[in-house]
Amino acid sequence: MSVPEVLYQELRALVADRAYPNTFPQGDALPVWPALRYTIVSNDVAGSLCGTNNEDTDDVRVQVDIVATTYSGMRLLKSQVLTTLEETDPPCSRQPGGFETYDAETKTHRAVVDYLFQQSSA
Repeated sequence: MSVPEVLYQELRALVADRAYPNTFPQGDALPVWPALRYTIVSNDVAGSLCGTNNEDTDDVRVQVDIVATTYSGMRLLKSQVLTTLEETDPPCSRQPGGFETYDAETKTHRAVVDYLFQQSSA
């Protein structure tokens, strides 16, 4: 399974299928919260597999945005995301950094976490 497929399968149950690649739904109305968004930040060819031209072995860095209407709701969902992504296939590891913020326009709290999916070691 590709990394986007793994992310959707692992995260969708946490938010009633409101896990989206790259962008939240757009339109006149705000999306239904809580919701998750996952974005591929980079694909890196594994050094030992260089030249295979096979994206299935690329190590993939992913950003996950966790959005909820309350701070406590966002923190709870963040905890669930961290637990859910502890054991995936391909394996992933949480990367340093991340942050939390408030968006006054949407009146939502957001956390951002980064993961590195290491397909080359799967």
